[in-house]
Amino acid sequence: MIFVVLYHAGLPLPAGFAGVDVFFVISGFVITGQIQRLRDGGRFSFPVFYARRVRRLLPAMVVMLLVVVLLSLLFQSPLDAQPATASTALAAVLLVGNLQILGTSGGYFAAAAETNPLLHVWSLSVEEQFYLVFPLLLVVVWKLAGPQRRILALTLISAASFALSVWWSFADGRIGGHPAADLAFYTAPTRVWEFGAGAVLAVWVTSWRTASARSPRWAPTALGAAGLVTLLVLNLTVDRATPWPGPAALLPVLATVLLILAGTVGPNPVTRLLASTLLRVTGDLSYSIYLWHWPMIVFAAVLWPDPPPAVTLAAVLVSLLLAVLSYRYVEQPLRHGRIALPRVYLGGAVSAAVVVLIAVTAPAAGAQGIPDAAGYAQQRDLPTYGREKNCLIHDRAYDASELTRCTDVVPSAKGWVMLAGDSHADALSTGLIGADRRLGLSTQYATGASCVFSRTAAANHEFDCAALASDQLDRAVSGDDPPSLVVVSSWALHRYRNDQTWPEPLRPALEELTQEGIPVLYVMDVPSFATEAMHEQGVCRGGLANWICGRSESGVLSYQGAARDAEFATVSRMPGVAVYDPWSRFCDGTMCSPLVDGRLAYYDYSHLNRIGSASLSTDLESVIAGILKP
Repeated sequence: MIFVVLYHAGLPLPAGFAGVDVFFVISGFVITGQIQRLRDGGRFSFPVFYARRVRRLLPAMVVMLLVVVLLSLLFQSPLDAQPATASTALAAVLLVGNLQILGTSGGYFAAAAETNPLLHVWSLSVEEQFYLVFPLLLVVVWKLAGPQRRILALTLISAASFALSVWWSFADGRIGGHPAADLAFYTAPTRVWEFGAGAVLAVWVTSWRTASARSPRWAPTALGAAGLVTLLVLNLTVDRATPWPGPAALLPVLATVLLILAGTVGPNPVTRLLASTLLRVTGDLSYSIYLWHWPMIVFAAVLWPDPPPAVTLAAVLVSLLLAVLSYRYVEQPLRHGRIALPRVYLGGAVSAAVVVLIAVTAPAAGAQGIPDAAGYAQQRDLPTYGREKNCLIHDRAYDASELTRCTDVVPSAKGWVMLAGDSHADALSTGLIGADRRLGLSTQYATGASCVFSRTAAANHEFDCAALASDQLDRAVSGDDPPSLVVVSSWALHRYRNDQTWPEPLRPALEELTQEGIPVLYVMDVPSFATEAMHEQGVCRGGLANWICGRSESGVLSYQGAARDAEFATVSRMPGVAVYDPWSRFCDGTMCSPLVDGRLAYYDYSHLNRIGSASLSTDLESVIAGILKP
């Protein structure tokens, strides 16, 4: 787990997240060897085995979860981050934290995941799911005569899991509503092969005890050196962009197998290094360190946005102190104390129940403890017209018929308006349709999540963005009934941060429209109250101790100013394109506020909800009337 801690601390260890894969192999090796020795001695018992797992894992995790939920109440927003933390704590104690994170936070490297102080419990849940099922599987495997057949059975199971891991890691689209690549990362079936590698090694080691006597004297050193070299290759070839756990995950698994095998075959310098006092003590503390390091890093970033390395280092040092205290006063006494079996299970059930109770009640308490927060929580989720009618296309394939379905028809309409762009264009749908209705115009309002309005737009994970844009442009320039106006908007900050040529990719589509005499209204992006990298991704931040809604305008411009300048410089110079900037609706020169007449106008840090969209309707009506006047 130390690799993971170093990676999270920001050290130059590109594949540090693969430390979890190392741990899974070690876990499979240790547990399989332990079960086999107990079974050979006639002392294996399922109740005793599970009781040991409860005593080993649950007490320290429960303490960590309770502390994190309390810190969340104090420092995280009850509108978004706080409920996410509480729900993850609940799922963690129910052994399904990985599935909760998969369903709510997305990919491991997604912004929403990296701001969750309990993101790290996904691996603990996978481990616990392994402990629940794997002993039962081993009992079946052990009935096979001889170690060779046992190894073959475990190898076949592992191979099937590896094949599934590779398939899902590279698959496009969704499975069961989730991106296949996220399923590959978070779920137990795609990680079984890593535990299995350790299990196969354990069966081999305990079955061929004379292997070390038959091996050359240089073999242990060579195996250990090969393991270290493999870890080096891992960090030279793998980073967060690598599909994981696909074929590249063979590297940490192979490295771990080689290092374990080196220590099993015979003494060698590598094993002596790994058995040094410092590394041995660190190994003893590794579970507690893993439990505490990530919450402290996240809360440090909550209190000091975009923290300097010194703050992150301080957070890691605090986590080390908490780990030592947890190991000394929670983990060790309960792990080695004499507690009757029924009391172990009763204590586990009571501890889990306490976490469940706190996790269920904390979000409500957090919202009630802050004036207006409960009302804001209800207002935040009011969907725009486009979202309500399922016309923001995401999580599904696009069909050309949606352009007809997603049209608001005004009787005896004077013309029609096309709305084009991504989810930030959809955020205009309520206000735009209201304005168009008052002007006697119909509105076609289909938009594509994460889609650039371009015939050459890259496909997202859900559908072909270029097909949507091409159909819209074809309908505009090739039909007998061209639109009176095309309204375009995009998430400019996100685009610009990932491609500083933005918004040049829009130019071909806008020119295609204007050259056909179709006027275009470009609506500039609204203020974003955070960036994807910030650890408080909400318009209202903080908890009971530091609640605040909004941000200084200078603070917003510090990260959004360049995107605004580039956006305006490009579109304002294009003939036939008018520009509407809603900035002044939310910023007054000193502060930017997500509130409109005391009501929350955003549903996350950058998207307007129905309230925010409706607040722009009068302005849009005036601008559109000016463009279309005879």
